[in-house]
Formats: sequence, structure tokens, C-alpha cells
Amino acid sequence: MQNSCYQMIDRVLSILFFISLFNCSFANNLFDIANVRQLGLITVDITTVNGEIPTCDYASAPEGSMGETCINQTKVHCRIVIYDHDNVLYDSGEYEKGVSGATIKINGNTSSFYNNKPYKLKLQKKADLLQRSNQKYADKNWRLIKDILSLNTIIGLKVNELLELPWTPAYKPCNVFLNNEYQGCYLLIESVKRNSDCRLNVDKETGYIVERDAYWWKEDKYFETDFFSHKKAYRWTWKYPDEEDVTAEQEQYIRDYINKTEESIVNGTYDQYIDVLSFAKWLLAHDILGTWDSGGSNLFVMKYDNTDNTLLQMANLWDFDTCFRMAENEFSRYHHGSYDYYFPSLFESTNHTFSNTYRQLWNEKKDLLQNDLLAYIENYINSDEAQAIQRSRELHAQRWHFDIDSVQEDGLFIKNWLTHHFEFLDQMINTQTAIHIISSNDNTNKDVYNLFGIKTKTPINKGIYISNGKKYFIYPFGHHH
Repeated sequence: MQNSCYQMIDRVLSILFFISLFNCSFANNLFDIANVRQLGLITVDITTVNGEIPTCDYASAPEGSMGETCINQTKVHCRIVIYDHDNVLYDSGEYEKGVSGATIKINGNTSSFYNNKPYKLKLQKKADLLQRSNQKYADKNWRLIKDILSLNTIIGLKVNELLELPWTPAYKPCNVFLNNEYQGCYLLIESVKRNSDCRLNVDKETGYIVERDAYWWKEDKYFETDFFSHKKAYRWTWKYPDEEDVTAEQEQYIRDYINKTEESIVNGTYDQYIDVLSFAKWLLAHDILGTWDSGGSNLFVMKYDNTDNTLLQMANLWDFDTCFRMAENEFSRYHHGSYDYYFPSLFESTNHTFSNTYRQLWNEKKDLLQNDLLAYIENYINSDEAQAIQRSRELHAQRWHFDIDSVQEDGLFIKNWLTHHFEFLDQMINTQTAIHIISSNDNTNKDVYNLFGIKTKTPINKGIYISNGKKYFIYPFGHHH
């Protein structure tokens, strides 16, 4: 009897052993590159020299600043091969400095803390990794970002395109392998940089692209301006020229110009220094998208050259992690936060050029935005690419052991959110109700907004405000007629 029990136990253990072998084999096959290539997205296969894995350290902001990020990233030599199913679309070749191959390093801020990292790729020879059959798109600098796990970036970039900001980064969803290990699904996307043919167009010799950066403290070179930088410990960092190439004269010029710009926003002469329409487009895009993280969404500005003939422009949108996080009846936090950027000051200026441009832009674009954007989302979630993303998302979730919403669920949520949000925007920007007169010392507890949605519980300035959907004209010191 005892021997029979032992025999039964041995048999059960043998079965469990073979089951575990089968499961391991199944898991290995599931994440095998040959299988992943058939999911329908392009596959980016990265192999580093000697199997070296990119590493980094992590740091928290110094006192008075904000954020957490990666620092001391290692730059690893690698080869990149891109597949469409089993067809090779691109092969960088083995790494040879200045000739072939590429480097890879970890990128991002808080996103770099997770197991699957975002990466920055730099080719040794220019190429268009998106295979658009036109040499003008060739560049050395590319990114692998993780934003494919929601539709935020895809929809955010569509808004960027519909509002005709200076440039809309191109991308392709993809699956990524690093040294034969499946990393998950990503967006392969163009980096923010100067390229007069296909990215941000500023003059090669005298142009500027700088970022108002909450993570300035991790950079080697940055500068501060007088009126706004200090309020939340923001500084300006360099996108073009590269920080190692910036001369003292170049830094002095752009710092002086932005200082003049900030002073002009305070005194109402800002239209002499900024491209007002680009600022209105940039803010309206974030107001449509309901961006919550106003500190973490990248603020890129550009100036074509160092002459008086060109103005400071807002560049493209970037970083859509917190889109659709506001309530349907709220503007983005950029709209309200005077510590985050210039927009509240522009709205409140005695010079109404910005506020008039913002309103006019909305009225010109609202039908196009609503109709085209909602149709785009509906078409996209039913596209072949969306189905391939869905299959890849499911594999990604298994790889990193978490649940994830479907592409259909994402799309339907955003469509519903936008439908209600567009109604709110139109009401707030174009309220048609009668004007009621109240005094500025009215101690009502109702929320009061100015015409552009900036909340002020105790308005003290003369002007038109909105409360409960009605306009109020407020006179200072309680006097009105």
C-alpha cells in the first residue's frame, strides 16, 4: 500500500514536471520573435554589442523643484533590424562609429522607472525608420515610447495635426525585442529636433529650440529667465543647438529675447515678441485634450533665427500621458495655472489679441475638430492597425503581468468624453446669455470664471465673468452703473 502511494506521488510529480515544461515552452514560443512578427505591427529587433543592457540611475528633484527621473544613462552600441512580418524593412548593420549601427539609451522621466523602459535611438547613418520612401525624412534621432498602451498619443497627435501646429511627429506602432527578449509594444516616433526638411524648421546657424523644463536639474546646461521661471523652479533647457554646442553668445541672445517676451506679457506688448496664433493653437489643443499634468507635458518653443524679423513660436505637442484626465467640464490645467506657463497672464492682459485669437481659432476650427476627430477615432479603432495593436497589447500585458483595456474600450471612452467636452468648450468660449451686473465685493460662494474659463472665486478686476452659465460685468470697488 505504501509503495502504491509513493508510486502515485511520483506519477503526479512527473505529470506536474511535464506540465511546467510545456508551460515554459508555450511561454517561450508565445514571446518568440518569429511569432510576434505575425501580430501585424512592425517588429524592431535590437541587438547590443556583447549583449550589454542599457542602464541608468534614478534621482529625485532637489528641494524647490519637482519630479523623479533617470540620470547617468549608459549609451550602448547596437544593431537595429525592422521587420514587417518576415520581410526586412531596415537593417542598420553592425555598429561602426560614423558608418553603421546605432546607439540605444534609456530615456524618459517617471516612465523610466518601470521594467520596460522607453529608449532613445541614435543611428550612425541617417535613415527613415518609418519607411516613407522619401530621403527627406532621413534622420539619426528616433524614440521608442511606451504610449501605445493607450490611444492618447495617437489622438493627441491628430489634434496637433488638425490645429496645424508647426510640425506633427510621425510614428508607427511596433513590437520591440532587446537581445532576443520581448519588451512589449511601443511607438517608434520621430524625436523633437531641428530638421528643416521634415521636423522643426529653424535656421541651422542662428535658430533655436528650447524647452521650459521642470526637469532642468538633470541637465548639464540650462538658463533662467526673470518673470516666470522661478515660480515653480522651471528653467530653460536646450533642444537646438545641442547643449554641448551652445556658445555663450547664443545663450545670451535667447535668454534676453525670452526675458523681453516675458516682460511684454506683463505690460501687454507681447504681440511684438510671440507668434500669437501658435500660442493659441497650442493651448486650445491641450484644452481639447483635457491635459492634467501641466508640469510634465513638454513645453517646446522655437525661434527661426536671431533677427527681429521672427517671433517666438510654440512648437509641437509632446507627452500625452494625462490627456482626458480632467472632468468633461474643465479646461486643461495649463489654462488655469499661472505657475505653469504664460496663458493666464495672456488672457488677463489689457491687450486682447491673444484672447481674441483663441476665440476666433475655436470658432473657425470647432466643426472640423469635432467631426474629423470623432470620425478619425471611430475609423481608427476599427482599422487593421488597431486590431494588430490589440493583439500586441494582450501579449504585452502577459509579458508584464497586468490587465489592460482594449483598443475599443479606449476609443469609445475618449469619443464619449470628447462629445461632452466639446459642448462645454463651446458654451464657455461663446456664452450667449444676458449680461448681469454684480459688484466685485459680492461675497457669493458660487464659482466664478472669466470668459476664458479661468476660475476666480473672488473676482477683483473689472471685466466680464461667468457664473452658472451667465455673464456678469464686474466693476471695481462695488461701483456700477
